[in-house]
Amino acid sequence: MAEWRKVAKAVVLADGHVSEKEVNILRREILADGIVSKSEFDFLNEIKKEAKSTVKALDVLIAECQSKM
Repeated sequence: MAEWRKVAKAVVLADGHVSEKEVNILRREILADGIVSKSEFDFLNEIKKEAKSTVKALDVLIAECQSKM
């Protein structure tokens, strides 16, 4: 069975850029239950670190998630 983190990262980082659309999907899924786990927060930071470029919305999402931890 595939590990969800590896699959999700591969999809989001396929072109090296994290787009607004991808951030919207991450936001919807991570904030669905109103709680952000350390694993989810770490995942967002890993994506930011590994991406060649990102939109500002990813920084906003990371800050929002940090405030919900």
